[in-house]
Amino acid sequence: MKNLIYLTAITLLFSLTACNKKAKEVKETANVVEAVQTTKTNLSDGYNLMKQNCFVCHMEKPDPSKRGQMIAPPMLRVQEHYKPSYPNKKEFVNAIITWVKNPSEDKVMMPGAVRKFNLMPKIEIKDADLKLIAETLYDIDFGNMPKMHQNNNTNKLQLNNGKKWKLNETSKQVIQKIQKELKDFKSDDLSNYNQLGKNIFNDAKKILLDKSYDQKTFAQIQKFFHNVEGNMHGLIAAKTIEDAKTEQQKLIKKFNQFNTYFE
Repeated sequence: MKNLIYLTAITLLFSLTACNKKAKEVKETANVVEAVQTTKTNLSDGYNLMKQNCFVCHMEKPDPSKRGQMIAPPMLRVQEHYKPSYPNKKEFVNAIITWVKNPSEDKVMMPGAVRKFNLMPKIEIKDADLKLIAETLYDIDFGNMPKMHQNNNTNKLQLNNGKKWKLNETSKQVIQKIQKELKDFKSDDLSNYNQLGKNIFNDAKKILLDKSYDQKTFAQIQKFFHNVEGNMHGLIAAKTIEDAKTEQQKLIKKFNQFNTYFE
């Protein structure tokens, strides 16, 4: 009788344990499903907020047929400019929020767009809505679109009637600084390479935001930086020393070519 009672107790204990384990698995599965559904819902809600608040000025994606109607860079290009510098979602979101709340040239990530369209105005929007828009901009897949600033005929540099384009003294010093820094830089620390990319980008902004250049000269300056922008972003976002060194060498070569078109 005692053995029977003991076996019954053991069986009951195993049954309760199995039930508890099963219940826990069901609960965890439900939580995962709920989390996925919440993410999808938030992305949808964020996209709707983006349409209401952003698409008024920003197109969703580049549209060559509407190039003349653009009054601000497309949202896809905004995403492409911010993610290399802010690969971490929280930092990305904070950077977007900071920019929208107080647009200023010292924080600009798209200097060419600012030179073309001017600084965007401050937008009155609820903090919660702005945060959700920024999170959506980080997560959203805008679909298959041409990569930013592909090398094509529209981005090929040209001389000024056979002569080099003239730069002001400040721009010359900035270019010389970039060329020297790229050539002399050596490190065994990946973060130093990432910082090098940020330093070069910040120096490039000084030239791209210079309003003293006429439209023809600036168009060529902008073409040059369009063609190195991907490498600057690549250096900023590099995940290995090898990738960083590759981008560094490409930048060295391209900045050396700068002297062929500018003086």
